[in-house]
This record gives sequence, structure tokens and C-alpha cells, in this order.
Amino acid sequence: MRRRVAKAEPNLPVSLMDKSKLRAFADAIGVPYPKEYSLYPTPSSLDFSVLPDRFVLKPSYASAGEGVMLLTKEEGGYFDAMTRALWAPDEILAHQTAIFEKYANLRNRETIAEYWVRCSELRTIPVDYKFLAFQGEIGLVIRIDRTEKRLKISYFDGKFSPVFDDRIRFNEKIEDRVVAHAPRGAARLLEMARRVSVAAPTPFARIDLFLDEAGPLLGEVTLTPGSFYYEAGHTLSKAEDERLGRLWESAEDRLVRAID
Repeated sequence: MRRRVAKAEPNLPVSLMDKSKLRAFADAIGVPYPKEYSLYPTPSSLDFSVLPDRFVLKPSYASAGEGVMLLTKEEGGYFDAMTRALWAPDEILAHQTAIFEKYANLRNRETIAEYWVRCSELRTIPVDYKFLAFQGEIGLVIRIDRTEKRLKISYFDGKFSPVFDDRIRFNEKIEDRVVAHAPRGAARLLEMARRVSVAAPTPFARIDLFLDEAGPLLGEVTLTPGSFYYEAGHTLSKAEDERLGRLWESAEDRLVRAID
């Protein structure tokens, strides 16, 4: 990961991390993705009048959830489930514009309005499942529940069995660790994560999925997830770190053989 972050890894498919381009990838491999209502070149072009009363608004270029708003139309504006606050339309535009300007060095900066996932686990904010995937091999699954102010984190192995020992340590200052059971759609989530992983031309990717009432949906693909690398939210034990490293090396070998 250090090599990748330093941009020393060749042929990294960075376009997969652009949320506006990820849809074409998902369509090409037959993986469901939240319906897109509108794609705006700048926040100022956003037109609330053509959007439904309930939708997600997010920058295509930001990471770590920056700028993501889950909006429901109410009297006086839109209630955002992420910040738990009522925003007037002009406040939303100002907020998105500030993020847009923050990333002025990027060439493509689009704002997406899309379908708000109907969480199968009956959470207002959809539960986020993050799969550390190595060309079809799932090394670890992270479940994040953002319904309450403090994050609730659960971990699973590649077969969706709970991990609650010291293979993973978490930052109790910012999140709570809970032992959760695998969801009813666990098999379908694993199948989709493997499918996306194999289709992505890279030995490692974090595949983020949601479990909608109608089934799994692709959220995003992240090639440089920082949580374990920077040890901000959680930390791997040495043995677990080395195990995932071996999965990475094995996936890289398989890709090389496939090309040869």
C-alpha cells in the first residue's frame, strides 16, 4: 500500500475511484448500481425542481464521505440524514460549491444526484459493507453503521464469520465495536464483491456495497483505502497484516500469469 500511495505502482485503474465513471464499469460487468437522477458539471447547475423528494447528493471526486448528503424534502428545505440538520437549497449549494472549489486541482469534478438506498436492515442511513478484495479472494469485511452519531463497526472474515479478537484493533475514541451477525443477503454480497474484484484490473481493491431491499448495489471502488494504512480508525495485528499482504502478492501473481 505504501508503494501504491506513493504512485509507484504502474497501470493502476484510478478511473474506478471516480464515482461518475464507475457507473459505466458497473454496467459493463452487469453489476447493479444506484440509479442516477442527474449529473451536474458544477454545483451551481443543480436543479432541485427535477429531483425526487428523497435522494442522495454527492461529489464524484471526494473521498471518506465528504460532501455526501442524504436529503429528504421538507417545509423550509431538505433534511440531511448525515448531519441531522435542515438545509435550505442555497445552503446546500454553498456547501457543495465549497467542496468543489477545494478540489480545484482536479480536472473532473461532477456532482451526482442518485437513488437513496432502501436499506434491507431498516436503517435510515444504509449500512456500508466494505470488502478488502484480492482478485476474487475476500480478505476481510468491514460493516459500518452510521445511524447514530458514533460509528458502529463490525468485522468479518472472507466467509462472513464475525471477527472479534485482537486481529483487528479499533479506535474507541471515534467508534464503537459491535459484534453483528452476517446479513441475510451475505452470500449475494460476497458474490458481487468477488465479481467486481475480478473485473477490476488490479490485485487489490476495497469494494463498497450496500444491501438494498431489492438486493446488493455497488457503492464505490477504492484503491487506496487509508483506514488501516494510516491506522486512523482501526489497526491490523502483525499476523493479519501479513496474511492480507500474502493475498495481495498471490493476486498480483495471478494477474501477471493471466497477462503472459
